[in-house]
Parts: sequence; structure tokens; C-alpha cells
Amino acid sequence: MFNISFFEIIIFLILALLFIRPKDLPEIARFIGKTIYRIKNFYHNSKNIIDNMSKDFGIDDLKQEVSQAIGQEKAKIEDDVTIIVDMDGNEHKVNNIKNLRKDLSEDELNSEILKQNNNNTKSSS
Repeated sequence: MFNISFFEIIIFLILALLFIRPKDLPEIARFIGKTIYRIKNFYHNSKNIIDNMSKDFGIDDLKQEVSQAIGQEKAKIEDDVTIIVDMDGNEHKVNNIKNLRKDLSEDELNSEILKQNNNNTKSSS
């Protein structure tokens, strides 16, 4: 929890023996133990209160609804975009031709794409 190594604990104990009288060590250890217990108890109680409040306010349901809405919007965006990879391997996102030419039917779109592809292959030769 605190990322304290065994070596650091040994050094801490040696320093504690140098600065604290041996007869006071049990009292100090008891105080430290009680303080750690109180901190852990406070942490767990606070966590339980927050969990209960989130259940009362329906935060988990709200979180799930927001995640679903984000997923749906992301799917819509991905459907509206085509990823084209150029000769260098770079990806480019462009709008689908279906969104650009809504006046054309499916067959007209396919013939337009074929015509453009043929023009591109002729010009690159």
C-alpha cells in the first residue's frame, strides 16, 4: 500500500530506537496501531457511504446509459466515415460518398465509384 521495503522498515526501526526510549516503544506502537486502525476504518466507512449514495441516486444506471449513448454515437460516426490507406500506409478518414451524394441511388453510386476508379487508374499509368 505504501511501497515500503523491508530495508526501509529496518532503518526506521533503528532510528526509532535511537530517538525513543525503549520503555516508551510499546506505548508509541500502540498509538500508531490505533491511528492506522482509525484511518482504515474511516476510509472504509467513507467508501460505504459513497457507494450507498451512488446506489440511491442511480449513478451506476446513469453511467451505463451514458456509455451506451457514447457507443451508439461512436458507431454512427464510424458508419459515416471511410478509412483510406495511402501508399505510405497513412490512414485518412473521409466522409462516405453516400453522405456526399444523397441524390444518387445505390446503383448510380456504384457506377460513379467505378468511373472514378477507372479515371484514377488511367491517370496513374
